[in-house]
Amino acid sequence: MLSVHEATRKRDLSHDWVHPGRELVEIEMSLAQWGSLVSSMGLGSGVPVTIRRTEHDPFVPEIPHQPRTAESLREVREVTDRMYARVKAATAALHEAIHEKRGVRATKEALNALERAVANAGNNAQFTVDSLVEAGEQVVAQARADIEAHVLEVVRLTGTEPSIETSSFDAPALPGPTTSRGEPTDV
Repeated sequence: MLSVHEATRKRDLSHDWVHPGRELVEIEMSLAQWGSLVSSMGLGSGVPVTIRRTEHDPFVPEIPHQPRTAESLREVREVTDRMYARVKAATAALHEAIHEKRGVRATKEALNALERAVANAGNNAQFTVDSLVEAGEQVVAQARADIEAHVLEVVRLTGTEPSIETSSFDAPALPGPTTSRGEPTDV
């Protein structure tokens, strides 16, 4: 927690003494958010934090958790649906121009519209996929930073060395073809 207070300064014994006054805001951050805040002062738009208390509101209600993965996947679906609809409409227009014998000019225009729709589909799909990958990488980086920060905090508090151990796992043999004597065969 980070609390921001009004302060008073008093000079006594040839020293400045700063005493906290009224609390203005209390902010909660994960260790990764704190690290990001400290290492990126003055860069970008800041680090999102959770405000717990303000001078006017002693309890700030939590914002409901809204997973961004579902939102990102919805956006990808919408983009691909729009791209497919454009290609489908352009294909129908070309089909119509050819079968209704609308002439060379109308056929060329319909073909050009189809080629543009297909060309744009690749770029739009790549942008959408890149955005989804970037969002995933950001989630992984934040999770990794939070885990590392918690491990370091445990090490600091306990004075022990960090150790992550996994239990052994023996996978059972999968059933497969056997010989007439019931022994497994090599496949």
